[in-house]
Amino acid sequence: MVKKSLLLLLSFLLLILSGCAEFSGASAGKIIPPSSPVSSLGGKWKVLQELDANGSEGGTQQWLGSDVQFAPGAISFGGHVWDNPSYKIKRVKAEDYLQTKYIPPAGIFGPKTEKVDVITVYAATNYLGEFMKLDDTGMIFFVQNKVLLLKKVADEADSTLGAANTNAQDLNQDSREGISGVLLGLRIPSDTGYTYQTLWIAADHHQLHPVLASDQLFFPRTSGFWELSVQDLSSAGKTGNLLTARNVTVKVPELKTGETETEAGAETEDQGTTDPAERVIHYIGNDFVAIEKRTSGVNQLQMLPVDKLSSSTEIKVSDLLGDKGFNAYLSAREQAVAALREKGMTSINQDEPGENFGLIRKNGHWSLVGRINYQNGGVFEETDFELKLIPPANLIFYDTLVLSWYKIKDRVPDALDAFTSPNKDIALVKTKNKLTIYPIGTEQLGETPLAELDLPEGATVIMAEWGTGSYVDSWEKSFLVYGAQALAKDSVRMR
Repeated sequence: MVKKSLLLLLSFLLLILSGCAEFSGASAGKIIPPSSPVSSLGGKWKVLQELDANGSEGGTQQWLGSDVQFAPGAISFGGHVWDNPSYKIKRVKAEDYLQTKYIPPAGIFGPKTEKVDVITVYAATNYLGEFMKLDDTGMIFFVQNKVLLLKKVADEADSTLGAANTNAQDLNQDSREGISGVLLGLRIPSDTGYTYQTLWIAADHHQLHPVLASDQLFFPRTSGFWELSVQDLSSAGKTGNLLTARNVTVKVPELKTGETETEAGAETEDQGTTDPAERVIHYIGNDFVAIEKRTSGVNQLQMLPVDKLSSSTEIKVSDLLGDKGFNAYLSAREQAVAALREKGMTSINQDEPGENFGLIRKNGHWSLVGRINYQNGGVFEETDFELKLIPPANLIFYDTLVLSWYKIKDRVPDALDAFTSPNKDIALVKTKNKLTIYPIGTEQLGETPLAELDLPEGATVIMAEWGTGSYVDSWEKSFLVYGAQALAKDSVRMR
């Protein structure tokens, strides 16, 4: 009996140990918890050159000769120091990975190189960049839409980096104060539906940067910057539109003869789910998009994952808010249904899986709402009900109004919406057709605005992603590389 017990225990231990080992047939991109990422990257690296799409020297070479240094608990690059970085490492097929970055592998790898480690680095959950290890002395750094070839020049970082790390928290706090920027997404009514735009608004100690704009939706994620596109399907003989999202550094497949853009981008589109519906974007976050799906007279709310925008599977309330959140949703819905029945509305669907919900802006905050669709005299109608729940952090990362809504309305009576920076230094106040940028004083808006922008009639804010400190410069450069242009001076009235 004892021998059998020992045999079972040994088998159990072997099963556990085998589960911890890396499977030799693992697919490219598998995330592996690194035992010591600093030991892999640690030391001092020098930028040898900037690579272009041909894999050769190109660009402005502004980073040529710069240092990238890694010490326990700190990273330095471009004159900035980040403390307490975190890492994710994945094993990828080198040739395939480089092609997604527009870099041909020829001339970079030897013929025997197949798989390499790509280490993604974060600071305070913010994406800094990716490092592809070539060997012990060489690697490629993907940062700010740049591709830098690095060579290791020392096994240890400079001692000053270690000393700086002792006060890194104070240094980082100082670097954040008074420097803020925001990527603002707009939905604009048009004759054929809606168009979308991204604005970049930044200020350094109340000195406004040039306001940048793009006619696409450009937003940050932990994997870098992404673009969300709204494609009209009428050119393909269909009705409605299609939403697709992609990392801006990933190569778009080239069109083949007779192939549409949608077909070429099949890897970002789930085939067979392009039903004839108009999709109107209400909110864009790091990982989720809230939309209104309009089809056959029925307007439903949907929450979709950014990675699978055209998937037929919708996010449910319980997926984001758990069972307690779903019960609160059902309770609020029952009250709204009872109110409709008192008005004589009886054609209401009782089977509710918790998929008909989304986000709206109300008094300077994002609010969760559910929707009920019903028929009234043969006509489809809908009513929304508010959920008395705070949106979770994985849905909305920052939604703080550092000034009370009443103080903002007292200063700007026709204000419809407002946004304030995490640094409490600037505020954006939206009225019917204007966006005014204010400095923030002592718990109130400054007397004199920094600038005022005209907005198209009916424009709605669907995204506000804030960056502070060193991220402002990084985000601004990335947005410019993406193709953003400064707004004309006559459309931004400086004060």
